Amino acid sequence: MVLTRQRKGTTSWHLQPERILTRHFEQRGTFIKKLVLERAKKAGFDAGNGPDAATHVLASDCSGLGSDCMAMKRLGLTCSHLFASDVSVKSRRFINANFSPKHLVANALKRLDCGSMTGYSCGFPCQPFSRLNGRRKAWADKRTRLFDVALKTISTKEPAWAVLENVKGLAKYYPQVRAKIRAQGLTKKYVTLVVPMCPRDLLKEHARRPRLYFLMVRRDVAVKADLVHFVRLALSDICKSMPKPLALESYWLSKTGPSVSKTRHQKAVKKNEGFQPKWVKRHAKLKKNIRSDHIMKAKLLAAPSADLGLTPRESGALQIEWARRGCPNTFVADVSQNAGRVPWGISGEVPTLSCSGKIVSFDSSTPNTLKLVSAAEKLQLQGVDLSRVTIPKGMTELDMAKLAGNAMHVDIMALAMMLAMTMVNWNKYKLGSRMRTDKTDKHVPLKVFTWSSKKGLVLQHQKKHAKKVMKKKATKK
Repeated sequence: MVLTRQRKGTTSWHLQPERILTRHFEQRGTFIKKLVLERAKKAGFDAGNGPDAATHVLASDCSGLGSDCMAMKRLGLTCSHLFASDVSVKSRRFINANFSPKHLVANALKRLDCGSMTGYSCGFPCQPFSRLNGRRKAWADKRTRLFDVALKTISTKEPAWAVLENVKGLAKYYPQVRAKIRAQGLTKKYVTLVVPMCPRDLLKEHARRPRLYFLMVRRDVAVKADLVHFVRLALSDICKSMPKPLALESYWLSKTGPSVSKTRHQKAVKKNEGFQPKWVKRHAKLKKNIRSDHIMKAKLLAAPSADLGLTPRESGALQIEWARRGCPNTFVADVSQNAGRVPWGISGEVPTLSCSGKIVSFDSSTPNTLKLVSAAEKLQLQGVDLSRVTIPKGMTELDMAKLAGNAMHVDIMALAMMLAMTMVNWNKYKLGSRMRTDKTDKHVPLKVFTWSSKKGLVLQHQKKHAKKVMKKKATKK
């Protein structure tokens, strides 16, 4: 990887050999667009009235890396960027360097009226609902106000479509979500489909990132068709037909990854000589339930992991998790978590990336392959084409890791946006137009999908109804 100066204050990443990933990302974007449009044609949508026929104006809150703009480029659609907001200074610098929105603010709560848009997206904070957050407060957390801001923006500006994203833990709070959407009058104005999507399950990508996506289409400009049936079949087509990505090694920029400072651990040991931390007892307890030959094999990782700069706790957690899984040939793990809770993956699967995660990858069949995944490689796993973006000067490894941990996967975002845009009848929509509603208009309930191992994507109420029928049959017998 070579860094070359693009313009004052910025750097651009040029990758070897010959931008293989660039071509790969472009092909996947084209494939997603093609499959969605083919399914739309089969559903009877007007072929000449798709997203290509529209002029797009995008806006976003909690913008992160600007995944919505990257997704539009990947789909081959041109757009102008109206406004973006993010509390992170690094995110705002990245967005400004790459997409130059007309308005860029730090606090979405204080954002003024910036004009009209055709599409809106928001990845509102997930910490209040995440299952990994042991101290989550749900709606008592002040950060959930950004969800209210997103709903208010959609209600007042009435874009043709909107996409909201959050963790699957939000499903526990669906009653409150429905109430908030209804309070803003959006159940009268929009058709809302809540779809669980993961790049690993749907697109066969390496990185796991299961999320809930709210696909919202304005009722007066929505295509007159069964949109629930269309989305279910479109995702089924993509799940079956999407080609496999490049090998995981194609995403690596170096053999070992970034260097990790050992001074912090060494100082801690000197100050606390003779003290035994809690993780030592925890590791010893876990090892009792693992086969001894697997433990002996896992000890071979001790020296290479120390060379990478991993602490004894991180190295021990890696050894234990690898041994617990039967010492598979390929293994990827996030060693920032305690042993017994370490997210892991085999056969090219990468666990969900987080801001503070420390991802280690290796292939036991090949010597000297233990590596620490760098922040730039995490961005690539999130679908970011580093050869097409500009990295602001002064961006550190930690800054980029936080950007990657907070980002929405670009290809999944492209799929969500393509589905939403395809469900719009662009002949009826005009920028800045408003939908007329009155008291007689009926509320359209949220269409919430869940994944079934047998049937794939099904409506939640249908799944509950099937369970009730099975219980009745069981009681009769």
